[in-house]
Amino acid sequence: MADEESLPEETGQNVMLQEAVESLRKGDRARARDILTRLLKTDQGNVMCWIWLSTAVDSPKERLYCLQTALQLDPQNAAAKRGLIVLGGLPPDDSVPPFPLNRPRMWEEKLTIPHEQKEQKKQPQAGRRSPVGRLLAILGTILALLGVAYFGFLAPKAFILPYLNRPHYIHITITFTPSGSRYPTGLPEPTPLEKLLNTTYTPTPLYVLTPHGSDVEINFKSGLSFFKAHDYDNAIKMFNVVLQDEPKAVDAYYYMGESYRMQKKYQDAHDAYQKAINLDPDFAPGYLGRALVTQILYPKEDISGDLDNAILLDSNFAAAYIQRGAYRRNHNDPNGAIADEQVALGITPDSALAYLYLAEGQLDTGLNQQALESVTKANQIDMTLVPAYLVLAQAYIANGEIDKATNAIQVYTTYTPDDVDAYLTLAMVYNAIGQYQPALDAANQYLNANPKDAKGFYQRGFAYLNLDKASLAESDFKNSELYDGTYFEPTIALARAYFAENHSGTAYIQANQVAEPLTETDDQRAEVYYYEAIFLEKMGETGAANETWHHLIQLPAEAMPEAWRNEAFVHLGIKPSKTPTLRYTLTPTPTETPAE
Repeated sequence: MADEESLPEETGQNVMLQEAVESLRKGDRARARDILTRLLKTDQGNVMCWIWLSTAVDSPKERLYCLQTALQLDPQNAAAKRGLIVLGGLPPDDSVPPFPLNRPRMWEEKLTIPHEQKEQKKQPQAGRRSPVGRLLAILGTILALLGVAYFGFLAPKAFILPYLNRPHYIHITITFTPSGSRYPTGLPEPTPLEKLLNTTYTPTPLYVLTPHGSDVEINFKSGLSFFKAHDYDNAIKMFNVVLQDEPKAVDAYYYMGESYRMQKKYQDAHDAYQKAINLDPDFAPGYLGRALVTQILYPKEDISGDLDNAILLDSNFAAAYIQRGAYRRNHNDPNGAIADEQVALGITPDSALAYLYLAEGQLDTGLNQQALESVTKANQIDMTLVPAYLVLAQAYIANGEIDKATNAIQVYTTYTPDDVDAYLTLAMVYNAIGQYQPALDAANQYLNANPKDAKGFYQRGFAYLNLDKASLAESDFKNSELYDGTYFEPTIALARAYFAENHSGTAYIQANQVAEPLTETDDQRAEVYYYEAIFLEKMGETGAANETWHHLIQLPAEAMPEAWRNEAFVHLGIKPSKTPTLRYTLTPTPTETPAE
């Protein structure tokens, strides 16, 4: 348990901290405060710095802040607890051990009392020199000195709200480290997955364009702290405080817009971005922000102009490339999307979002292996980026690695239950791995929201067919054909449903006259030939069936499961040690076949 015993000795390694403590001994609290604040800018998790800072700040509110921050960082810190009890930040607690008195330390010496405290009447000389009197004096001084306000972004709102109405509220803040461009390099990350994954992703720190006066800068950074903590109401209040003192603070309007956007108050966000642009037409982030909310408020409006402007004004603005790539991909320009995401990655090589959007563009253009590599990289960089799990599942499916897709799509649907479209992918995965009841459940969820979707009916029908519910499968496959007559898969599946209902002739007609004209690939042709041959065999049409088996084995071996090809050889009475001479030639070059 951290306590006063862990406070640094005068000969400790932390020279700056020792210098701050020495300043406190001399009564120079301003110097001590400056040193401690600089230390916290480089290490905001330093508990002892927060505790010592509590003796250097001016007001009880600030002392409360420092002590509560220390307690947040170290919940067992007895020094912080005792100070908070004295300042009213915690209720009395007998379990908190008293100050250790057997080893008097430097911090036990009587320091200058903050100026807002009333001077106490001098005690008689004898009282001050008695052991009890000295003990009480020491305890009183220590308890008064150990305090600061915790009403920053980690505080309960009971501490935050009363003080935000002050026009010049002083908030102790930490400077964010720039990441290479004068503009923010990314947008807030999606909902974290800490409850599922033992990892936390730290997004690129935000920073700002314009310098501010010292007082304004403190309030501005306080607003950024609230923003990063997702406390958008208080962030907006702090940015308004900034604008009272500096009405042309363009970055305050921008982050106010970002805060409104995170709250889904899109019109307020749009107005804030617009004010930023009006103040400084060369402020690139304003155009990006306006583009993002415009596409929500007015989905049909072309936002490419704003995205282009953001990039023209700052060619190193990675976030603008990332979002323009996403916009291009959604408007049927996957190659443009890929180009933008690649530029973004050249600027910020560790952007999970850029890798994610790059993977989507690569899937659109058939670069399936590259897509899998890209989305895997996105997932490795940020395991809390929920949309990556959906794209990861899609990439696995595209590369034929269905079993690996299962976990990814399950994670995605667990964390985004409202994205009903994802249940189509989930149904597809379950069907592919033979888990038909879960596939049926997922397809039902999808169809509840998309009652006229051809692919949804196909996936549910496929599950029904494999659960031996052929009549229900037939109905779903017919609906799938009804809503998309160009979709091959349900046409051959309907033929299989007819066959399962002992309607072999109807099944053959469906396969031959409806499914076969829609085939575009060797895989599809192989499926049609295989089932047509099966149907013909059942009908007793052996000659026609053999002809169809010949058509099947003329296709490339990789176009079908090996079992289908071997079944054809069995029906034809052929030993496939070498390519046989066939009566029905569909391709000029014979295909090699495996030996039995």
